[in-house]
Amino acid sequence: MSRKIVSMQIRVTDDLRERAKKVAKQQNLTLSELVLMLLATTDKELKKLVEKELKERPKPGRPWDK
Repeated sequence: MSRKIVSMQIRVTDDLRERAKKVAKQQNLTLSELVLMLLATTDKELKKLVEKELKERPKPGRPWDK
């Protein structure tokens, strides 16, 4: 079954975005994965949904490079 993917945006300064990208890279995550993991810390139901999303989410990059 295919998943419906929607977009979610937040407004931040360039400095904040760049720092968040750097932190995500240090933890070997994408920026989206970092944000999802932080969301998971706020609520039990969100945690379940985030865990499911991260499990089903295709990894970034070209599939033939795996």
